[in-house]
Amino acid sequence: MLNFTHVSGDKLGTNLFVIDFLKSDKNDPANGSEAGATEWYGFYKRSFSLSALTGNKGGYGFAKDLYLTGRVDLGAKNTQFAPAPAKLRVGMSADLPVKAGFWNVGLEVYKEQNNNSLASAGKRAVDFDPTLALTSSWSIPVAGLGSFDGFLDVVGPKGKDGFGNETATEVLLRATMMFDIAGPKSGLQAGVGVEYWGNKFGCDNSKNGTTTGGITNTCKSVSPILLATYKF
Repeated sequence: MLNFTHVSGDKLGTNLFVIDFLKSDKNDPANGSEAGATEWYGFYKRSFSLSALTGNKGGYGFAKDLYLTGRVDLGAKNTQFAPAPAKLRVGMSADLPVKAGFWNVGLEVYKEQNNNSLASAGKRAVDFDPTLALTSSWSIPVAGLGSFDGFLDVVGPKGKDGFGNETATEVLLRATMMFDIAGPKSGLQAGVGVEYWGNKFGCDNSKNGTTTGGITNTCKSVSPILLATYKF
């Protein structure tokens, strides 16, 4: 996996842009090939600080600040299924009062459109129902070592998929322990972690390994992560 992340801010809030490029092994082949599939997935998220908009500097009870958030996700993968997700999220999030680093949690209204090339002709575009999504992201310094980083994304059931099956609650969790290389001010970190993806794309975990539409369902995955980052 190759990842690019851009974070910036202004007097009203923050910008977050993330894009991942992924290469699968032969167990997840590209369409018409025995070689692994390739995938890209990215999103842009804009957050507006209520403290900045209202002038309130005293916090909001349990939260250091509250944010109005909007996010757009796009992606594509060259498998036989040929997913091409397009997602819109609008909601609010809160900065929790950790002593160092950050921990943000949010609740969003979630709307998705996608593609299913295995569905019958004329039904390949999939328009899911609106649902709710719970989000969390964090980066907590670990003294003398580095930081504990990660995110959690929980998307509720979103109606029927392209095969007419009811979707399930989707859970995507990525957690990494990142170690400072050449000191905390170098900007260079390397680390290890794990990614868990349950009810992937809304597919029920109980159907993992079964066949639908001529392909094997991979509704759940657990993957180790080796990661190196450099912060400019």
